[in-house]
Amino acid sequence: MSQTLLKKIISEPLVHFLVIASLFFVIYDYLNPQSFDETKIITVSSNRIEQLKKGFEKTWTRAPTELELKKIIESYALDEIYAREANTLGLGENDEVIRRRLRQKMEFILQDMSVLQQPSEQELSDFYQNNIAAYRDDNQYSFEQVYIMTNRTETSLALVLTEQKQRIKDGRKPQGDISTLPRQMSKASSHQINRQFGFNFNLFLDQAPLNKWTKPIKSGLGLHFIKLSQRSVGAVSALAEIKEAVIKDWRYQQSKVFIESYQKNLLKQYQINIDRNDKLTVAD
Repeated sequence: MSQTLLKKIISEPLVHFLVIASLFFVIYDYLNPQSFDETKIITVSSNRIEQLKKGFEKTWTRAPTELELKKIIESYALDEIYAREANTLGLGENDEVIRRRLRQKMEFILQDMSVLQQPSEQELSDFYQNNIAAYRDDNQYSFEQVYIMTNRTETSLALVLTEQKQRIKDGRKPQGDISTLPRQMSKASSHQINRQFGFNFNLFLDQAPLNKWTKPIKSGLGLHFIKLSQRSVGAVSALAEIKEAVIKDWRYQQSKVFIESYQKNLLKQYQINIDRNDKLTVAD
């Protein structure tokens, strides 16, 4: 490069500006060293890593490899980063989905807190006695059934039912339509029966007389003449045999009471203004 050209470049005002600007930024950085932004720190604790591992194992029924675990942790960190960046941009404001999710997380925390409670023997016994029906085995039933389709005209259906009622009156077995339903069940539980005939069908059997054909019983599938031969009430499990299950149920109920109480206290701490034209009554 010739000296003439070098002198020409040095004499350019733009070059002077760039040099001065560069010096300004160098001096500023020297006088104002950047401190590390703590909000940019993502900490993934050992407990969190264990939770991530268990989540993977629950889905894939095996432990993650080192590479898979690294990807899982990275994905978790990205979730946290996106959440922080979204909050910084105000994307979470007035978002119904986010508000509901945050409420769910709060309720999960409250449930975890309530699980720490341990009932006394008296509390557990009282809870067991007050909810003893929940610890009773299913009733069992043995019966015959004759199925009648209802996709007939009203007149035709009435005629079929009249004929079967007359057969019963004459001491004969009613006749029905072909179906995939079992013609009889022996020592079947309430659960098994309801799976076959529909929800709460066993309640009809609780009222049915023994060894007599009933009047037509309606289910979601059609009509049924039933002859019940045996009905046994389920035995109640002793508290000592199912203690852990009862404790679990007690804790679940306590968590509901705990959350309801917490919510009431929260509502008392806030003033709720309702801007409506019509009147609204809010229960205490």
